[in-house]
Amino acid sequence: MFLIEIAHPSGALTDDDRAAVARSIISGLMGTDEEAAIEGVAEETMRRARPMTHVAFRELTGWTNGNGPVSAEAAPPIWVTITVPEAWRDDMARPTTGFVRRAVRRLDNDHGWQRTGGDLWINMVGVADGSIGLNGKPSTADDVLEYMTEEFRAVLDAGRELPEGVLLDPMCGMQVRLDRNAITLDHDGETIGFCAPGCRDAYARRNGITVQTA
Repeated sequence: MFLIEIAHPSGALTDDDRAAVARSIISGLMGTDEEAAIEGVAEETMRRARPMTHVAFRELTGWTNGNGPVSAEAAPPIWVTITVPEAWRDDMARPTTGFVRRAVRRLDNDHGWQRTGGDLWINMVGVADGSIGLNGKPSTADDVLEYMTEEFRAVLDAGRELPEGVLLDPMCGMQVRLDRNAITLDHDGETIGFCAPGCRDAYARRNGITVQTA
């Protein structure tokens, strides 16, 4: 679940500009951007994740800052709101804002725009459990994750070959390299790897496992 709304002054961006920005952000989030490729993503999970990811634009009239009306000659100010479940916010803030920032940088380069600072805002907003409207129903972050990974978990037992030193996240199917930065959970003598704390915690709640944190 990524709901990304991008506001800009009316007329500042063309349809082609908006399409390019949306395409850049989506390719980052979906792991198809060559600069930010995500390895080992389960296709079953991505089939659900793609239609749960939205980028839309809003044109605002009368845009004014502390110096007065914004100039049509300068790089247009851009105000981005990214909405995710609150439980995901800390984990997702840095990579997701990075994808958006990269998309805006490409746009600026295409137009020869130079930003002076204070004209690009990317705000990550978390929605509390029970206030998330998955398919129109009050839901939690765990509900969103369960829905997004349902197809993957249905075929999890089919078995998958993994490279040496790699674990499979049992919630979403991401391949996790077992190194010092790996997010793991030890249970019944088995080390289980996860792509993010959100997947680990959801898996633990689903299976009645207590997560030991430092």
